Amino acid sequence: MAEKTNAISTPVKVVWAMAYVGMVSFIVVNMSQARNRVLYASDQVRQKDQQDWEDWVQKSNEHQDGQLPVERKKIDLKRRPVSNATTLLVQYYGVSLTGLILFSTLIFVVVMYMFHGVSGGGSAGPISLEQELAAERAAQDSQTHLAEQVEQVE
Repeated sequence: MAEKTNAISTPVKVVWAMAYVGMVSFIVVNMSQARNRVLYASDQVRQKDQQDWEDWVQKSNEHQDGQLPVERKKIDLKRRPVSNATTLLVQYYGVSLTGLILFSTLIFVVVMYMFHGVSGGGSAGPISLEQELAAERAAQDSQTHLAEQVEQVE
């Protein structure tokens, strides 16, 4: 009976490699675009963000009339604080990109492994009772043959 190999065929490897390169390229391009949007935002966008911040501060401070269950301190920040996304995309771009590629690669490898297992690449499929009994007999025969050889050596 011919044994099935557990190796992935060459065309399938090429497809997986192309999918991986495509995934990494997609991540790098989108991260670069997001960083460029943050770094090169127009003055209008920055002014709108600042205006939105000032409106929120004003509304938040207006609701400090003592009728809320929790009283908050008055917000006196004039400039909008830097968001976490901005910090990550400007100061920690390399670390963020590396982490994203690393974890995406781990997920990709797991999915590839599961797909390979499901597609039957490494599976011999179900066996019949006769095949299982024959394998058990062969194992017992090899054990008895090994025991006989040990006795002859002694």
